[in-house]
Amino acid sequence: MSGSWYGDHCNIGMHYDLHARKEDTVLGTRVDDTLAELLGELDVDFVQTDCKGHPGVLSWFSNLPGSTMPPGLRRDALAGWREQTRKLGLPLHCHYSGIWDKAAGARFPDWHCQLPPEAQVGSGGQNVGTNNSQEIMCPNRGYVDGLMIPQMSELIERYGVDGFWVDGDLWAVRPCYCDRCRARFCEETGLDRMPVSEEDPNWYLVWNFMLRSFKRYVRHYCDEIHRRYPGVKICSNWLQTYRNPGEPDVPTDWISGDNAHHFGLDTSRCEARFLETRNKPWDIMLWTFTCNNGFALPESPWVFKPAEMLEQEIAVLLSCGGNIQLYETSKIRDGRLVPWRIRRLRKVVDFIRERLPVCKRSRSIPQVAVLHSEVHFYRHVTGVNLMTGGDITPVDGAVMLLLENHFHTDLCDEWALLPRLAEYPVVVVPEQYDLSEKMAEALRQYVAGGGCLVLTGSEIFDRFGAEFIGAESVKVERDATWFVPDASDGATPLFSRTFRLLKPSEAEGVGELYRLGRVGDDGSGFPAATVLRKGRGVVAYIPAAICHDFAFNREIGIREFFGSVVRSAACGRLAVECDGPSWVDLSLRRSGENEIQIHLINRSTGIPNLPNQGVVAEIPPVGPLTIRLRMEQRPDKVVGAWERVPGLEWEWHDGILTVRLPQLRLYEAILVNEPGRSTC
Repeated sequence: MSGSWYGDHCNIGMHYDLHARKEDTVLGTRVDDTLAELLGELDVDFVQTDCKGHPGVLSWFSNLPGSTMPPGLRRDALAGWREQTRKLGLPLHCHYSGIWDKAAGARFPDWHCQLPPEAQVGSGGQNVGTNNSQEIMCPNRGYVDGLMIPQMSELIERYGVDGFWVDGDLWAVRPCYCDRCRARFCEETGLDRMPVSEEDPNWYLVWNFMLRSFKRYVRHYCDEIHRRYPGVKICSNWLQTYRNPGEPDVPTDWISGDNAHHFGLDTSRCEARFLETRNKPWDIMLWTFTCNNGFALPESPWVFKPAEMLEQEIAVLLSCGGNIQLYETSKIRDGRLVPWRIRRLRKVVDFIRERLPVCKRSRSIPQVAVLHSEVHFYRHVTGVNLMTGGDITPVDGAVMLLLENHFHTDLCDEWALLPRLAEYPVVVVPEQYDLSEKMAEALRQYVAGGGCLVLTGSEIFDRFGAEFIGAESVKVERDATWFVPDASDGATPLFSRTFRLLKPSEAEGVGELYRLGRVGDDGSGFPAATVLRKGRGVVAYIPAAICHDFAFNREIGIREFFGSVVRSAACGRLAVECDGPSWVDLSLRRSGENEIQIHLINRSTGIPNLPNQGVVAEIPPVGPLTIRLRMEQRPDKVVGAWERVPGLEWEWHDGILTVRLPQLRLYEAILVNEPGRSTC
């Protein structure tokens, strides 16, 4: 595994930041022995504390002339945290804002991003410019050597800090039009000018250039710090994550990102499955507090999350073998932690520790892979920064569609999937029509070798062709809505920006498209999907953006229809199935050579489904659940790992293990000890 970490004992961290401001005076004044007592009570494995936030102001005393400190700062907060964490033997990391540094932008105007005159007067300004562009540092200018590396070096030498969690990096990067960026862009692309509007067909090249520039900048500070101070850990927030697909070739030590404070469970379901493929240590930082109706509105103040809500989010990460950080802060600026909040978080830490021995070092058993093509992703980047500029909606939808049909699902970019493609019984390509030719050819060979490929979206028909799909294209409709059959003999509307109508040639049709919702004789005669069986291989095709639609609308009938297509195409290839409600996620994993793990997560909530209420509490148990697992031999033992619900029953007959779980409260793993290798 690439990257450098502390070892298997280090899995839980606490993150604490305040984003120091010039008006701060009391930072660190209440950092005393009580901090060590509360951190000891919390029982985490490492700590990250405030150092420099997005304002660019320090919470410690620096001797560097380029540093900015609050004029009225009376105490060195970082020194206090270092003293107290040393008492506990805890590694101490610094929360350090990188590309986003307001103070440096004001003091060193040559360092920050420059906008072209066109953007400053409004043309394309919504794309290339933001009202804080002067706070964003250009990755190709002097900031990293002039301030960032010197400050990191000072922190290591003076305080002995063990690592850096660099915030305000990937997600803060905007296009820069300074003389260096313009010249380098033209040199690298061969174009004579740098596009300024997303209406330009070469607009995506601007974002790709900024990504290359950003990676060079991160690689430089990683290499320099590692060279000077071997053993110091570095992470760049959200780099090499789901929104930054492709080979994780920048030498950070681990991967991390702070999840959304509100409705973050779905994000974790995708992110954890992607991060598991990176071959690096990783964690997700969970906000321990949340708010409704936007972000920190006065009328919707921050509230501390219930333990059940954090445990539900954590279950998703543990079920993929991940680590966890807990982001804790408050409006108290003097460095105190809140005792009652620490006590609540200790319950959450205990929840994690009980489950780590089962989850850690477990690995996914390949079943269904969703392709998240980095080539397609970077060809369609727009937006306002490097993290949020790409459209991941179809990939989100595919993962949710599969999980809510109880398919065990991995999420892979081309870099991760190509070497392991043959291991997966089923591969889903959700509207990723601009995938690389290397990937496309590998998928053709995958089908020829007996694989089951599920394609969605009108455009991908042109990429693979009528012969491969087994149907002819009759017509492509724009902004069209057709009804597809659902599991209850009804129909559900499916909207797609491009909807392709098909005439099967060798393929067989699955269902029928209806214009009026299956009323009378409104059937179109066009199939809702096709399935072509080529020897042992299978190609299933849904000719609309069904994954995008589901991520946006989450309609039950769409989920049922998609599940029926995948089951028809997979035709018994998958090792596990579950009878239970859609809000139970299933993961199939292996630990060691003789233990199969079936992870089950209850995603329901006792709170009514309100559009502005994201808090999860009083989670109602679900059950009974029935799980069937194909196995060649009768297992030695089948037990629940943690919840120990009485009444778990199992039987093995003719190569099928059937497990009946009376109730699932929140998160259970069924452990199956087998005498030999499974067919999985």
